[in-house]
Amino acid sequence: MRKTLTMALIGGLAVLTAACSSSQTEVTRPAGASAGTVAHVGDTLDLKTGAGRPFSITLNKVIDPAQTAGQKTPKAGKRFVAVQFSITNRSDHALDADANTDVNIIGTTGHMYTAASGVSLSSCDTFPNGLIQLAPGKSKTGCVPFQFRTSVVVSKVQFYPAAGNASDFGTWRVP
Repeated sequence: MRKTLTMALIGGLAVLTAACSSSQTEVTRPAGASAGTVAHVGDTLDLKTGAGRPFSITLNKVIDPAQTAGQKTPKAGKRFVAVQFSITNRSDHALDADANTDVNIIGTTGHMYTAASGVSLSSCDTFPNGLIQLAPGKSKTGCVPFQFRTSVVVSKVQFYPAAGNASDFGTWRVP
C-alpha cells in the first residue's frame, strides 16, 4: 500500500511538472537586472528574434486614451490605446519585425487585444504599416494602436518576436 501511494504521488508530480512546462519563456526582468524582477513601463528587455538575433526593447509609455490623426473613430463602447516602444537591433544582421502581429495588450478582464491596423495617431508616430526594419546597431521608436473597451484597464503589454515563433517574449505590467 505504501509503495502504491508513493508511486501515485511521484506520478502525480511528474504530470504536474509536465503540465507547467512550456516551450516559451516569459521574460519578466529588465535588461541587466537580477532574476525575479518584474518589467514595468520604462524597463528595457533583451529578447531574440525567431532566428536567435538579439535586440533590446523598451516599453516607453502607454497612451490611454490615444488620439487619432484621421477620421477613424473607435466603435461604440471602445477607445483607442497606444503603446510606445523603442527598439535597438543588437545583432550583426538586419531586423525585420511586424509590430501589428508581435504586440498585444491584456486587459484587467484577461482578454488579449491585438493591434488596430490602419489607425494613425496624433499623439504618437506609428510604425509604418506596423513594420519595424532596423540595420545593425540602429534604433527606432514608434507606437502600436489598439481598440480597447472603455470599461477595461490595460494590465499587461506583451511583445512576441516573430508573431510568437521565437523562443522568448517580453511582458510589462501596467502601471
